[in-house]
Amino acid sequence: MRRLFLGLSLVVLLGMGCSAAFAQSDSHFDQELQAFQKNNDSGSDAASAPAPAPPHHMTANPLGPAAHLPLSKPAPATAKALGINVPVETPDQIAAESAEQKQKMEQQTFDDAVKQLLPMTPDQIRELLDVFEKSRKASETPIADPVPKVVLKTVSLAPDQVPLVIQTSPDRVTTLSILDSSGAPWPIRDVSWAGKFDVTPPESGGSIVRITPQSAHTMGNISIRLLGLTTPVTFTLNTGFKEVDYRFDARIPKRGPLAKPDLIAHDGLKTTVGGDANLVQFLDGTPPAAAAKMEVDGTDGRTEAWSLSNDIYLRTPLTLLSPGWSASVTSADGTNVYVLNNTPVVLLSDGGNMVRVHIAATEGTP
Repeated sequence: MRRLFLGLSLVVLLGMGCSAAFAQSDSHFDQELQAFQKNNDSGSDAASAPAPAPPHHMTANPLGPAAHLPLSKPAPATAKALGINVPVETPDQIAAESAEQKQKMEQQTFDDAVKQLLPMTPDQIRELLDVFEKSRKASETPIADPVPKVVLKTVSLAPDQVPLVIQTSPDRVTTLSILDSSGAPWPIRDVSWAGKFDVTPPESGGSIVRITPQSAHTMGNISIRLLGLTTPVTFTLNTGFKEVDYRFDARIPKRGPLAKPDLIAHDGLKTTVGGDANLVQFLDGTPPAAAAKMEVDGTDGRTEAWSLSNDIYLRTPLTLLSPGWSASVTSADGTNVYVLNNTPVVLLSDGGNMVRVHIAATEGTP
């Protein structure tokens, strides 16, 4: 009975649906057809668009509501969990590694400090020193190298005479010696000067003055008072680069307090200082061009002889004993020049020993 009731109910429902469908009017059918055609025309565009996602409540998840619960962080993968066998360090190994790291840090700190203090390499430092040496050498090299000279001149005490000129040069010392007519030193009482010069006065009873210019182009003068001489001796000081008087022997035409006694006293003999210009030239070692060199035998090369105007000019550090001389001059170092008559033999004293010297004309000399 129950099955029969269900079957009759289904037939009634189907009949009601069919009758309702057939009961639709023609106008309603036309509207449905137009809507279908319209949807069909726009189907091509709709086909390319992505299908809308189904509602959230229609999505199926096997976990159900639990799928939306927050997940916890994954556990870290340890060596033990991964099955890796890691060796365990001992305290000594840890201390050694710590000391090694500390040493590396200290070395790095030291290297950084050295680089800041000395940023240049050894090769760069040597190159810099070479450049510095060249620059210093160029800056300290004198402008010129003056020619050194040894000068022997006679000081004139006449009031109308121009003072002698002493040539000085920067970075050079000029030695001024005061001698008398016999070649003995003349003691100096005091010294005064003007100009940019460094002057070293002599010690008590001395006769040597040292002069050094303090400027490359300075000029001045010097005044010297001698013991026992009322007239002051003056000189002009000049500075240059071409020549410099290393030694300047100034001879006073008088006998000083320390004059040497004459070996021979005779009216015809005299000690000459500046009266014979030839004597000074022979004493300087620059004989006149007209003088003819003669051969000297019996002593060393310090004794020389020249023939000039029928006289013999003998230059020697020894003392002449014979024959008598007519004029002579002596330098501060003890060198003597004697003027003799024409003679082939002379006797000299060498430290108390008598030396016989032969003088002859040089071959080819008339």
